[in-house]
Amino acid sequence: MSTRILFVDDEPMLLSGLERSLRGMRKEWQMEFAPGGRQALEALARTPFDVVVTDMRMPEIDGAHLLEEIKTKYPRTMRFVLSGQSDRETILRSIGPTHQYLSKPCDLEDLKQKITQALALRELLENPKLKEIVSRLDTVPSLPDLYVSLTEALSDSDVTVTKIADIVQRDMGMTTKVLQLVNSAFFGLPSQVSSPHHAVSLLGIDNIRAAVLSVHVFSQLEGGHNPSVTDLWPRSLRVAAFARAITRAEKASQRSEDDAFAAGLLHDIGRLVLASSCGAEYLAALDGARGGKITLAQAEFQSFGCTHAEIGAYLLGLWGLPASVVQAVAWHHTPARSAAAKFGPVIAVHLAAQYDHRLHPDANNQIPELDEDLLGKLGLLDRTETWWNICRELNTKDTNHD
Repeated sequence: MSTRILFVDDEPMLLSGLERSLRGMRKEWQMEFAPGGRQALEALARTPFDVVVTDMRMPEIDGAHLLEEIKTKYPRTMRFVLSGQSDRETILRSIGPTHQYLSKPCDLEDLKQKITQALALRELLENPKLKEIVSRLDTVPSLPDLYVSLTEALSDSDVTVTKIADIVQRDMGMTTKVLQLVNSAFFGLPSQVSSPHHAVSLLGIDNIRAAVLSVHVFSQLEGGHNPSVTDLWPRSLRVAAFARAITRAEKASQRSEDDAFAAGLLHDIGRLVLASSCGAEYLAALDGARGGKITLAQAEFQSFGCTHAEIGAYLLGLWGLPASVVQAVAWHHTPARSAAAKFGPVIAVHLAAQYDHRLHPDANNQIPELDEDLLGKLGLLDRTETWWNICRELNTKDTNHD
């Protein structure tokens, strides 16, 4: 069955121009074109759509209102904004219900690529319930202490970008959201950003303050005192630091280092989504993995038909984060499935997670073993001792610092 996409715009010339330009996609996409929000909702009531791409400023029902309705009534539908409105108020209103924000005039190849990439990730999740859960997410919860630290820092008129960035990059939820925002077409950047520090700098304190205090773009983790959940934060920071150090040892580019750090920080974000959205069901899956009889991923698959890696990758891809980060999150336990042909973020995060587990063993959170076959095929097996020593030394420094 071909993909069904609904385009919505109240300007007839733009809508007909878009229809003409996309004729070449008719073999892959079934497309409808609605001249307003009301007509779009009528079309959705008649038949489901995989993707909706809408303008923001429209009479009667504007883009933000339309996407809120779609999020509530048709949660599996991917929601894109394609708009020439780039003022801060418009962007802030679209943050919650929008998966990705594209700006007019939009390069058609870019539009096709964004939609195609987002659709490809759906194959990672076969569980319809989880697709709905991830699609409905506005935020990924933050550790309460970090959330309070950020709001207090933002209330200080003299706070620096560096201080805000330092808080953001310690938290999975905050990092994911700022990367979603900065990688939207609203900023018109020539390339994607994966560094939390760079993202905060580009967004600026005023935009972050407005996003946090006005539209509550971040949220606090509820009932987050369960160690199986709160332990995700220190582990994610260690894996991020290890992945960056391993990448640096390979003399990779700064972009590769940034991608490795971001992917390491976010590699377990799927666990956070499951813990916050599925509650008791996920805790039951954790119980199934206790004692190391099966890995946590195996227990997740038995309960949900997928693992935290696929869930995390689906969310990050849906929100438009860099593909290299999404891939590293998806395959951090099973790098051979990524078809990696050389060292990169996928390998770095796989190694970092392994070394962290070796340094901080947890019998209730067993992970698959190091993929030595893949490392051998890539000619990297002789580097493992060097990488291990780097991570062990870094861990010792951090321990002594604490």
